[in-house]
Amino acid sequence: MRHPTRAAIDRFNSEFRLTEDPHMQDWEIECANPERVEEFTRYYVENNLDDDEKFTLMALILGSFEEYCESASPAEGLWRRIKNLLIQDHEIQKTHIVYYQCRESNDEAEFFSISKRMREIQH
Repeated sequence: MRHPTRAAIDRFNSEFRLTEDPHMQDWEIECANPERVEEFTRYYVENNLDDDEKFTLMALILGSFEEYCESASPAEGLWRRIKNLLIQDHEIQKTHIVYYQCRESNDEAEFFSISKRMREIQH
């Protein structure tokens, strides 16, 4: 199981001017921002990131997209871009894919807002 790295978190805190509280447990959820998911996705595509940075930024993208889906009807174009990145970097992102797919349950009440979409991706 892979986790976001401190170095990558520090980079994105600086790049995106994110405020991290020292008592945070889940940076990618507490710093998630549905209004910035497109910005985060664009940064992923446009910058030369190493595997740890890709993994960490995707955690923030998915946390933000999850919140976006809870509050609005998501733009399918945005989902396609995220999905293509997950497929393209499948080996790096498989922890996220499996986590959000919630394959251990068929009860939709236990799903994330993005679980059905994530189930479109083969792992």
